Amino acid sequence: MNTHADHINWGNGAKDCGVGAATRDFVDLGNRYILGLSGTGIEFEIDRLDRKWGELTGELTVRCALAGARTIDAANTISVARFAVSDLRARQERAKYLIARSKAPTIDWYGLLEEFCGRVLASERTGQAVVHLRDLARPGPDETFDVDGLRLLRRHPVMGFGDGGTLKSYLLTHILGTLAQRGLRVLYADWEFSGEEHRDRLERLFGPQMPDVLYVRCDRPLVVEVDRLRRIVQDEHVDYMGYDSVTFACPGRPEDAEVAAAYYRAVRSIGVGSLHIAHINKSENGDQKPFGSAFWHNGSRATWFIKRGDEAPDERQVTIGLYNRKANTGPLRGAVGFEFTFDADRTYVRRADLTDVPNLAAGLPTWQRMQKALSHGPLTPAALAEELGAKVETIDRVARGKGKGQDLFAKVPGPDGVTRIALVERRHA
Repeated sequence: MNTHADHINWGNGAKDCGVGAATRDFVDLGNRYILGLSGTGIEFEIDRLDRKWGELTGELTVRCALAGARTIDAANTISVARFAVSDLRARQERAKYLIARSKAPTIDWYGLLEEFCGRVLASERTGQAVVHLRDLARPGPDETFDVDGLRLLRRHPVMGFGDGGTLKSYLLTHILGTLAQRGLRVLYADWEFSGEEHRDRLERLFGPQMPDVLYVRCDRPLVVEVDRLRRIVQDEHVDYMGYDSVTFACPGRPEDAEVAAAYYRAVRSIGVGSLHIAHINKSENGDQKPFGSAFWHNGSRATWFIKRGDEAPDERQVTIGLYNRKANTGPLRGAVGFEFTFDADRTYVRRADLTDVPNLAAGLPTWQRMQKALSHGPLTPAALAEELGAKVETIDRVARGKGKGQDLFAKVPGPDGVTRIALVERRHA
């Protein structure tokens, strides 16, 4: 199904249904269809589509701005009700009702319904066109966003998971606000907190001149909220979304594979890139995948484990580390650190060096920890292994340029005749 508006001009050759030669504009928004008759104020719209036992049904809204029409709101709505698109009797009965509500018996409401239903059914059967993969454009740099070193995907879901108190929601507000400052339309979908609290955080992060972050409170599972969210994304031209959080948005037990699958189907139908906040798995390897079914990890195109650092001497400061556990669109990214400083009226966020926080540095790859340890000068393999709590064999392997530490290190002779490991840039200094 096309997710973009597909305008089809039916032209003056379309059947005259009592509205003259009005141009028909049919719009396919993906699980939502609109047929408007220009110059008449008549519009058919159907969404919340569902197919059961071969029958296509949806919520049909009909608007009519003609004089005398019995409207129920400022949008000139004359009818909103569930409707069986492929049922002939349903069309006949709804047409009679529309004649009564519109006070326009000269209009062939049945003919208009036939046109609309025919177009909807044709679009549903056709779906998205088959394409040749070789003809599609390759993803470019604009397919990703970089927020202080954290790589996000423009069109796919990314998940950040961690224990309570790791500032996940605060970080999400910072990310969405930063993207909004760049001119993107962003939406915060919230199952946990309140708009007032998030507004306070937004001002603390960005000051009185806050970026424009759209917000919607959600109280039902995502599979129920999906039609409302899809409409908001379409109507507000949203570029990116944040979901907070998965546990409260899923339609059942997070441990069930079908629950995760249903959640991701809903995310895909909404159609924009997104960052999803989830909780940690309490198992021994809980820092590797989010809580619940393995499909939460599998369904995301990238996942990041979020961990809080040890308490800092300044109680106003909190450092968190983000560790990339999965990346479907390229190699795993390096860990990213954020330092939050909380003042009375402001919250300041800056990049943090995780090697300066002992419990966060422990999660870094060996080569990255070696860089920090050697920044003060060369060390013997034994001394370096002792400082890092690693095996000498591991230090030697990394120093020889295996893995991501390639070309970072060199072995140099020491004044005592014992070989030491040094950073390449220090050797050439």
